[in-house]
Amino acid sequence: MDNGYVLGVPQAFGQEQVESRRKTEHLEQTIVDLYAAMRPALVGYAYQLMGSSGDAEDLVQIAFLKLFDQLQKNVRIENVRSWLYRVIHNEAIDQFRHQGKQESALGTWMTERIRNEAVENTELDYIQRQRIAQSLEELNPRERNCLVLRAEGLSYREISAVLAISEKAVSVYLARGLKKLEGRSEGRNEACA
Repeated sequence: MDNGYVLGVPQAFGQEQVESRRKTEHLEQTIVDLYAAMRPALVGYAYQLMGSSGDAEDLVQIAFLKLFDQLQKNVRIENVRSWLYRVIHNEAIDQFRHQGKQESALGTWMTERIRNEAVENTELDYIQRQRIAQSLEELNPRERNCLVLRAEGLSYREISAVLAISEKAVSVYLARGLKKLEGRSEGRNEACA
């Protein structure tokens, strides 16, 4: 045999290590790009669940670390966006269980979204924030989560994957939540008339 064409065991392992390093570097860059693109929406959702920007950032970082691990193991993920939302959702539930937290900052999150819209009068802004917070408190957690995820731009299928419920259930929760919000809005309009 000609030694020029045969790789020894150390050389073969060296080549595998180089290929593994290249794959890891490519995967890291993919994760960095995804993080840059998806971070704001994911942090917004995590903040809504946790009520703390620090906790929200932690959840998003955990989700991306888990994504990296899964992709490094060649696990096939059909929809990365809904997978990340699902991981954040599950991590938040785990933290609530471990820490005994029961509060949600949904009202604050919605208020921030409304504040970004141009409301010129601070008194009207305050009244509007109070109404939104009160309205959202009347929704059950599934209705709230469905409405928030839909406001973030997720499809029914993605919401279904995040909350581990059927697309039909997403549709029902959205319809119920919107109907409750509309009923509350109509009640206020009648009271003002």
